[in-house]
Amino acid sequence: MAKLIGLIVVLGSIALACGSTDTRRASPPTATPEVSSTATIAPEPAVSTALPLAVARLPIDPGAPASEWVAGVNAAGWDFHRHLEGNAVSSPMSIGIAFSLSRAGASADSGEALDNIFGFPEMGIHSAANAVSLRLAEASAEPTTLEVANRLFPDDEFLPLSAFIDIASAHYGAAIQPVDTADAGNAANAINGWVSESTRGLVPTIVNENSVRNQKLILVNTVYLKADWLVPFLADFTRVEEFTTADGQQVAAPFMRDYDPVERRFVRFIHADAVELPYQGGELAMWLIVPHELVGLAAVEDSLNAEALTGLADMAQEGLVHLTMPKWEQTLPPTDLFEWLCPLGFCAGAGFDGIAPGIFITTALHGAKVIVDEKGTEAAAATAAAFAESAPPEPDLTVVADRPFLWAITHQETGALLFVGRLVNPEA
Repeated sequence: MAKLIGLIVVLGSIALACGSTDTRRASPPTATPEVSSTATIAPEPAVSTALPLAVARLPIDPGAPASEWVAGVNAAGWDFHRHLEGNAVSSPMSIGIAFSLSRAGASADSGEALDNIFGFPEMGIHSAANAVSLRLAEASAEPTTLEVANRLFPDDEFLPLSAFIDIASAHYGAAIQPVDTADAGNAANAINGWVSESTRGLVPTIVNENSVRNQKLILVNTVYLKADWLVPFLADFTRVEEFTTADGQQVAAPFMRDYDPVERRFVRFIHADAVELPYQGGELAMWLIVPHELVGLAAVEDSLNAEALTGLADMAQEGLVHLTMPKWEQTLPPTDLFEWLCPLGFCAGAGFDGIAPGIFITTALHGAKVIVDEKGTEAAAATAAAFAESAPPEPDLTVVADRPFLWAITHQETGALLFVGRLVNPEA
């Protein structure tokens, strides 16, 4: 079973420009929300200090440019992965969805910068994000759980524009939970409490008091995945062996292995082998890319892009694979996305007057966690034991991931790159 968590806090600390404290409802931005005739827009509240009421979430628009949206987000997510050093884990989908939602409130210059980085479609960006999110949700069926969640945490004296709220709710299913950011401790507890609940406790915190104190809006996205291998590993065959890092250091790690070769899809590259590990349900899969050489991971990553990574299934052949791979756990603590984004043209201080006049972004964080092991395989243990009664066939490919390697989890239907990572040291 693999458990993965990805989340991003974007607009994590939003302040009013020039220190303005005016909380009156501003006029709507020029861009109107993508709302179809099926959406029911609630009437404006009678009290001017009340938050705008959310509209119902829209169904999938079959004409939405979902493929274009996914391709851009995948490419940006792969670029962020390449920005990280050493052991790395991140969620391109979480980052992409959060900035796609943020795009609804961006000023002209900020929106153009986000479009350049994420390759957002010129038309239909929010319909596309909605279609992708809802299609991902369709993969969430026993025993697989795949959940995407968004929430807006405005200061309880701040009013986002109703047009922004409409888009956030209609296309992203974002609920609104006001917090008193002047009481930073309680505000942070409320935000972290929702994050912890959404991620089943695997990510207990993402913000602290300093990052929310006296801010106007905190926008949070979480992606949670829990899935069982289609062909599980048996704990009885897990052994502690040596993993060799790129600098030649040997570290002990528990290695899972196929008792006998298993029918899997794989791709042979000149300098690496890629093996698919599908999850139950058939919609999700992890790809393991193991270089032939100890120091070959950098060259392999240089040779790949997001399109090649998500297209491995299209070029794969099928055969018997004998796979040995470590159990591992990786965590990316809350990481400043501006170190990656600012050189690309999107920096702290970018305007978001589509949320409210004078709003700008000051903080963008991303954190993620992955646990890969053989848990949840009890129901399949008897099958593996019975399989062992016959002589094992000769494998078409033997892969031993005992050196730095790349991994990625993809959604087959949309081609979405849900999580991507690099393991250079399982003990780090």
